[in-house]
Amino acid sequence: MPTAVQLIAEHRNHDELILPTGSWLFSRGTFASSIYAIERGLVELTSGGRDRLRYGDGEVFFFEDLLAERQRHSRTATAITPVHAFSLDRNSFMELIHQHPTLVLTLLGRQHARLREQRLDAAHFY
Repeated sequence: MPTAVQLIAEHRNHDELILPTGSWLFSRGTFASSIYAIERGLVELTSGGRDRLRYGDGEVFFFEDLLAERQRHSRTATAITPVHAFSLDRNSFMELIHQHPTLVLTLLGRQHARLREQRLDAAHFY
């Protein structure tokens, strides 16, 4: 079964992104028009302060902002290594889900794993 990144890369409407270290994929508050799938590299998402998330090889991100009512990015995404990624607009992403409904289960499973990792590695400040 193909991975989420492979499915996005094979979709006819994908955009290929090759970005050097330090490039922004998008900034906080801008209109969320695409999801992103990283083939190679590391992207850091920040919303200020110590709130940081990192996505790397084989991960898909920002489907949650794309599907939310506000449809604005809640974070800024910066390439912290050279990045080779793919993006897919909202309509094409919805089309992909209809063609491959198990993709949703894959994305939810990965999101659950990330939340579990964050909870296990959490540091609490009072």
